[in-house]
Amino acid sequence: FLGCVFGVHLTLLVQLAVGALPMQMCLLRWCCYVLALSGFHAAEFLTTARYKWTDVSYDSWLLNHSAAYGYAAAAAMVEFWLEAYFSPGLKSSKPLLALGLAVVLLGHGARVAAMVTCGEHFAHRIMIAKDPRHRLVTHGIYAHLRHPSYTGWFWWSVGTQVVLANPLCFVAYAAASWRFFADRVPFEEATLRAFYPAEYPAYVRRTRVLIPFLR
Repeated sequence: FLGCVFGVHLTLLVQLAVGALPMQMCLLRWCCYVLALSGFHAAEFLTTARYKWTDVSYDSWLLNHSAAYGYAAAAAMVEFWLEAYFSPGLKSSKPLLALGLAVVLLGHGARVAAMVTCGEHFAHRIMIAKDPRHRLVTHGIYAHLRHPSYTGWFWWSVGTQVVLANPLCFVAYAAASWRFFADRVPFEEATLRAFYPAEYPAYVRRTRVLIPFLR
């Protein structure tokens, strides 16, 4: 199903790009959003399948992440089409679309890089018991960023609303994503300090979390 959705919208996007269909900014934005959304979930599954195939399940797609996630996606779609119908001029800015796509690609790239760097040690759930095989990952993207998968997801989610030119959901997504990670990051950091009491404090001092107001 996800592949069909991706394929249909990629075909529409190509037709818009080559002029086979008349350029419509609303449709262009929608195609970019659906490709970003379906591409994100496909990458979650494929990366898990590549590096941690023993854990692969339907949950690996993250489509059933939470009820709140589903409601947020539905809200973004409803806002987009209501505004596209009643105020299409709101969706007309090409520079804003370019900015949104850049944020989406950078955010998603950071998340995928984090998953690939961790390899078999990456997990969608916080580990509360230390696996003796695990080591603190401090190379690759982790040499510069702490929690790059969270940073990537934060900016990807906010970027999707810039792509859609959704002012209401932009604010809501930024606030909800920040609140989620403001709770999750300190909990995970406390866990990592307990797992790696000698290494983690030094690692914290030389890296950053690129989510606003989180240190």
